[in-house]
Amino acid sequence: MKPSRPGFALAFAAFLGAASIFADFLSSNPPAMQNLEQFYHPPVRVCFAGGRETPSGRPFIYRTELKEPLDALYEENHETAYPLEFFFKGYPYRLLGLIPMDLHLVGRSRPPLYYPLGTDELGRDVLARVLAGTRTSMLVILTGLIVYAALGIAIGSCAGFFGGWVDSCLMRLSEFVLALPALYLLLAMRAVLPMRIPFAPTLFLMVGTIAAVAWPPMARGIRGLILQLKSSGYVEAARSLGATPIHILRRHMLPSLLPFVLTQLAVAAPIFLLGEVVLSFLDIGFRDSGESWGSMLRNLKDVRVLTDFWWNLLPLCMVFLTLLCLNMLSSPSGGGKQEDRPLGI
Repeated sequence: MKPSRPGFALAFAAFLGAASIFADFLSSNPPAMQNLEQFYHPPVRVCFAGGRETPSGRPFIYRTELKEPLDALYEENHETAYPLEFFFKGYPYRLLGLIPMDLHLVGRSRPPLYYPLGTDELGRDVLARVLAGTRTSMLVILTGLIVYAALGIAIGSCAGFFGGWVDSCLMRLSEFVLALPALYLLLAMRAVLPMRIPFAPTLFLMVGTIAAVAWPPMARGIRGLILQLKSSGYVEAARSLGATPIHILRRHMLPSLLPFVLTQLAVAAPIFLLGEVVLSFLDIGFRDSGESWGSMLRNLKDVRVLTDFWWNLLPLCMVFLTLLCLNMLSSPSGGGKQEDRPLGI
């Protein structure tokens, strides 16, 4: 079974990447569109036979009517069958934020609308919201890893290469950051900011604050490797030939750090995902319920969502599977020893 674990992780990572890029194409409805007449609607049942107004074998759906508003019970009306449309023109969007498009994979451009994974308490399409949340969560992870690597490599390289008082000051700073209560610090920083912040500032603020308390393990590991490389033969040879310190660091030391950096990035990726989920769930991260998995999980505070409206648990399943995928990618051999793990939130 062990050889299949990296394969599953890579396949799921590829799925997340494709879902992030083609989120709007795969969605039949806008993630923010509300339909209060169909709140907590269960996943729409797709039929393949029995429709009098559809060609044989063509999938179709029935219109549903709300019978019990208190219990959100719906009943199908079998009088008319409504065929699903493939590659139809729906709401406009921009692929990769650049290319204007309005093409969607499957759904309906007119009522009754197609909700493959049901709706939430405001009648929003759960699948569309999860796909939009996938794009946001992947953006948080990628941006966070870039900032995390930049801080860790820069601080660790300076501390290990220059040594002396620079090393002492930077290592004391890292010890101070490690001693900080990360979650409470993030809560305090978010409390002093305005209630409503646009998407981009929220993204960079969240990523920056998480990276600001997670960089010490990366920096301390880089410092230790730099100290070992300083006494290696090829570095001494480059120094004797008159190479500048910057040239030695860039040409001879930093390439040797790549395996350690990649391992630390794989181990640190869940920190940013969990940080975004926790902060958004506590209503101090992304506030729009269609923007991230964490903000979508706020309705789990209602016990009925767990018992009666189970399709709203999909964001939780996506978080679990993504964390499992990241864990497999960080240790494909199955539980190798990891040292100096990043600080959790």
